[in-house]
Amino acid sequence: MESYSKELLVNIFPIISYAVNRDCPPSWKLVKTTINFHNLMLLYDGEAVFFKNGDMFKASKGDLIYYKPGDIREAYTFPSNPMKCFAVEFLYTCPILNNSKWKLTNCDLPFKTIEKLEDEYLFRKLFDLFYELTNLKLSIKGTTTIKERAVFTEILSLLFQYEKRPHYSYSNFKKVDKVINYMIQNYNQPITLKSLADYLQISPSYLGNIFKSITGKSVIDYLIHIRINKAKHFLKDGLTVSETARKVGFNDVFYFSRAFKKYEGITPSQFIKTTT
Repeated sequence: MESYSKELLVNIFPIISYAVNRDCPPSWKLVKTTINFHNLMLLYDGEAVFFKNGDMFKASKGDLIYYKPGDIREAYTFPSNPMKCFAVEFLYTCPILNNSKWKLTNCDLPFKTIEKLEDEYLFRKLFDLFYELTNLKLSIKGTTTIKERAVFTEILSLLFQYEKRPHYSYSNFKKVDKVINYMIQNYNQPITLKSLADYLQISPSYLGNIFKSITGKSVIDYLIHIRINKAKHFLKDGLTVSETARKVGFNDVFYFSRAFKKYEGITPSQFIKTTT
């Protein structure tokens, strides 16, 4: 298995064998055993003690617990404050398409054994997703498999985002996601940093800062990427360069051509020739 790679994990394909919303009785415990699956738990009430390969960890609300295959797992709760948690057991692979052939690759997940989720908005979102997943698991086997995988993949995606940014804010993530969706829906309209900031009712400087920290790009650079990607579809469909420029929000065809070459390495006219 390869070490953590965010490039590989964007393709993660999980297989969920077990998911439960666990309301522990006072006597609940996990007997000491070596597991052969990945185990992810989110505590939302009560307390418990977990052991991993002999090391002890005390967990409470907001803690994320993770075990990987080969770990020796053991746990118990407190009769005076029984644990409530979501638990998922799963395996995964990260398929990569290379020269028209699929290669199944695995890499480590970026999770610590125990970690407190400090972002309240993220915790609420994860609670809702885990709740949905465990309810789906109550359905007849096979009828909700794709939906289960989609929900759990969203859980993993949010956690990957959280792990790779030391000052992650799910509230900011939602703002940026809202702006991106707005730009995708309105790419052909006049859009400025100020108009997007007004849409979110925040300052332009604040939007610019959180957008760059989350996406790695400026707002306008991201918008141009959206427009250029859409332009390629129009050019492939037979529209002229001038028609395409207008349809994707460029008033100046020469500016459109320069932007297209900057992002694609060729002019729109050269791109048309590659599609015929």
